[in-house]
Amino acid sequence: MKKLTGGLIAVIVAFVGVSVATHVLIDQDALRERVAVALRHQTGLSMQVRHSSVQLLPWPAFEASDVVLTRDGQTPLLKAHTIHAGIAIFALLHREVRFQDVVIEKATVNLVRGLDGQANWSLTPDREDEDASLPVKTQSGQRIHAHWNLSLDGLHVAQTAVLWNDRLSHTSGSFGLDSLDLAGLRSPSPWISLQGHHAGTPFTLKGHVGTLSQRQGTQPWAFSIGTTLGEGDRRDWLNLDGRIGNPSKMENVLLTVQGEWPNLQDAHRLFPHANLPDVPALGGDVALQGSPGPLTGLDGNALLHRLAETMTPTRVHLHAGSVVLKQGAVQNLHLDSAGPDAALTVTADTQWRDTAWHVEAGAGTMQQAVAAWRNGLQTAVPLTAELRSQTTLLSGGPSLNAQDKARVAVSGTIGAENGHLTADGSGKTLHLPGALLHDVSLHGTLETHDRESLSLDGVTFGSQELALDGALKVVLGQDVPPVVSGNIHAAKMDLDVLKGIWLEPALPAVAVPTVTPATSQGNKTVSAQDEHPVAIPSAPDLTPSWVKRLRAQDVNLHLTADHVVFAGRDYTDLATRLTLSGGHLRLDPISGQAQGLALSGMMELDASALPVSGNVTFQPLILPAGLLETRFGMPLLLQGPVQVLGYLSAKGNDADELRQSLEGHLGLSMVDGQVQSTLLGQMAGSAASVVLGKGDRSLRCLGLHMTIANDMAHIDTLGLQSGRFSVSGNGTVGLGTQVLDLRLLPVVDFEGAGASTPVVLTGTLAAPHVAQDRDAGGNFHVTIGGDGNAADPCTAPLATAREGQPGPTPEAIKSHHSKAGDILRALGVLH
Repeated sequence: MKKLTGGLIAVIVAFVGVSVATHVLIDQDALRERVAVALRHQTGLSMQVRHSSVQLLPWPAFEASDVVLTRDGQTPLLKAHTIHAGIAIFALLHREVRFQDVVIEKATVNLVRGLDGQANWSLTPDREDEDASLPVKTQSGQRIHAHWNLSLDGLHVAQTAVLWNDRLSHTSGSFGLDSLDLAGLRSPSPWISLQGHHAGTPFTLKGHVGTLSQRQGTQPWAFSIGTTLGEGDRRDWLNLDGRIGNPSKMENVLLTVQGEWPNLQDAHRLFPHANLPDVPALGGDVALQGSPGPLTGLDGNALLHRLAETMTPTRVHLHAGSVVLKQGAVQNLHLDSAGPDAALTVTADTQWRDTAWHVEAGAGTMQQAVAAWRNGLQTAVPLTAELRSQTTLLSGGPSLNAQDKARVAVSGTIGAENGHLTADGSGKTLHLPGALLHDVSLHGTLETHDRESLSLDGVTFGSQELALDGALKVVLGQDVPPVVSGNIHAAKMDLDVLKGIWLEPALPAVAVPTVTPATSQGNKTVSAQDEHPVAIPSAPDLTPSWVKRLRAQDVNLHLTADHVVFAGRDYTDLATRLTLSGGHLRLDPISGQAQGLALSGMMELDASALPVSGNVTFQPLILPAGLLETRFGMPLLLQGPVQVLGYLSAKGNDADELRQSLEGHLGLSMVDGQVQSTLLGQMAGSAASVVLGKGDRSLRCLGLHMTIANDMAHIDTLGLQSGRFSVSGNGTVGLGTQVLDLRLLPVVDFEGAGASTPVVLTGTLAAPHVAQDRDAGGNFHVTIGGDGNAADPCTAPLATAREGQPGPTPEAIKSHHSKAGDILRALGVLH
């Protein structure tokens, strides 16, 4: 027992002796100084400490409070409440301050990069003060001067806030760091484990990297990092594995990225202002290799550009649940290639409006596709694509084209210098916006040459409703509009079936804004906008956008159509030449056949200079009444073909200016059409409306001739006949105001004799008002009876409206017998 007690006493004495000896040998002030100097030497960071201490029992340790790490002249990088770590005592003898298990608590990390690109987190060694006193005292009390190193075995960070503000890329943000563990920092494979949160969303980062001392060396350096975002069903993960053959020059880099994200917008939980698209079920894996070279000093865009140009994919398997488009969506998108020499394929299900399609495409091998992308398609790439109609929409409901059995296939090569693509298609039906085509077929060939020209040859499109063929050539140039030339021929075209495609509803009238009245200030009148002086802006570009579009095109097309159905009427042998250059548009000549008449005319619009000028000649042209009414914003009161003759010209930069400057003469005539009883009632009055009835009535003829000037149509001849009702007259109609001032003579025929009274039609086109007209003495007149052999009421107005040109003849007047006529004869009114 005495021996045991003596042994314990000896151990205690020895331990205390060693501790005292260590305390005597270690200069604590010098050690604190050495830590700061070594830190600056290896990182360039200065350390400020409010209080620090070195303890020796029960083991050597360093502790500091209110620590600040900063680079000279920049925002502090780290502010920590406490930092403590164990010290490897024997490492001091080798001129190394080695911290074991450094613990940082309640800290703030502030990452800042200025507009000059200088970042406070850049760890640049400071080689000044290479030598400093060794914190070991000699017997004479003098210090030994030598170079010191600083190293860590492990690091644990807890309860820390991380903030960043990158003024160069205009990004900023923050997150909470729950814990960060770095273990084995001096080992060949240090381990990283990070747990953090932002706005209630947890995230983690775990993995291992190569030896830290080799991260800028020449020996291979490997890493494997895994990250997660969120938890439960909304947990995203991303793994990054790689190897850098020469880290100092960033050469021979191998990189593999794998991950699955329930939605790309999940990243908004960390980066709320990223403005990422809604892409659910995004994931896959990508393998890359290359030598990007040194990446230091590159901002975000430059870094992405460098990686895109130098890192080559060796394997790609990507998928996305859906991508929303402007008028549809893409679902089940897959991009795949098993290797550089394997085919690069794309498959997807798409929805456009209410139609569903399946897409399969290929762009040669991945190596070919990447090379062509990098050199701007200097390398031609084989291309295949097939589009097939589907039976169900992405939502699961039936698609509009479920029964179409439509298919379009494209094959060939595409390149900047030369390309050749052939398209073939067919379908039982084809649903287009506003039209349904039957028995559809398609064929065409696209050739490209020298980046400056492309040609579309052998184009045919056939269906029951439309049959087209032709050829186009496009010549491209620098700083000049592309030149489009060629011919388009329609063997048949049913515009009535296709009107949902080309006929848009007339735009509603736009209210004219009220001008702010001027306010009087003494003897001076000042507008309301001048009450407060404002800076005078630079003169805006007054060129209308539609004029810019015209000037940006150069077109020369020969257009022909063998048979066109328009408003239920047949048009044949239609032809015109469309030219557009420098904003000067011409359709000249316009020719064809309709209703047994030879059609002729031309149209010209010169937007090469402001104001825009235009003119149109009808000699004649046949147009549907509904088209004219729709274009002029009028109610649909007439149906049938209108024969148009005359000449109109205008000048201005918008629709109002063109209308106000409109000048010329115009004749409109129609035979054997339809007219709404409403129109006849507006001309004859409410009493006559009872006789005329409601709905459509047959229109035997309409003749209208006018001259146009000063935003006013001066009607010199107006005549129409519908059944027993006819009307004639003249007057004016305001083009802008639509104000009416017409003197009319409506006549109701009773077996060769008629009843009539003059009326005046006022108001507007939208709200007309009819009243019985007075003579010079202020009296009303009603005429009953007349000459049974009076002239046909259609002959004169049709001749005037046609300006001497031929036209179709109305049906002969049918004789009729009415009980009203018998009553009038019995009363002696009619004879």
